[in-house]
Amino acid sequence: MLKTIEEKKMKKAVLIAVEGIDGAGKTTQASILLQELAKNGYASILLHEPTDGKWGKRIRDLADNGRHKTKPEDELQLFYLDRLDDVERNIKPALLQKKIIIMDRYYFSNVAYQSERGLDPNLIENMNEKIAPIPDITIILDLTPAASLRRIIHNRNGSPNHFERKRTLEKVREAFLKQFANRPNVRIVEGDDSRSIQIVASDIWRIIEPKIKEAEEEKRE
Repeated sequence: MLKTIEEKKMKKAVLIAVEGIDGAGKTTQASILLQELAKNGYASILLHEPTDGKWGKRIRDLADNGRHKTKPEDELQLFYLDRLDDVERNIKPALLQKKIIIMDRYYFSNVAYQSERGLDPNLIENMNEKIAPIPDITIILDLTPAASLRRIIHNRNGSPNHFERKRTLEKVREAFLKQFANRPNVRIVEGDDSRSIQIVASDIWRIIEPKIKEAEEEKRE
């Protein structure tokens, strides 16, 4: 007979962002983290950005058909509008329900990818933080662009999209590390091919678990 896991009560919500260049393993690790939280009795949701909404679909069109057709400022605006919609429809309600929210990409990606096109990273960050809640903890999965491209080509059995050019990935990785590496609520996790998915997941859980425990409602005797 299966044992039912009692859902744990939380004093507050926890917002977690999983970031990194394309091919870093964000979606894989975010999904593993969601499963681990559920196994431990925590009410959790996993959100992806860009979303599947109208703005997210336009962003995916850029990835498939070329970013050069869109000005950097217009590209940033698409991400901003997509995020604004995500915050209002999904993130804010989950925060009010004291859930654990995992973001598979968040505004850190905007800072890295749009600053690669020449926009001011601080301007991008400030613009987003006016509308988007700041994560309690951000995990940046770090790996080399060469490893990233190997994974992308192998997993898709095809060509990288317009966000996944080698020079772009090099500059985006540099932007992630330069802008965020020394923040108190940001952790860099080595995600290169020398480390298994399970080892990376264990590293992430060791970082996340204390934050979850802090937010968990104390049990009454």
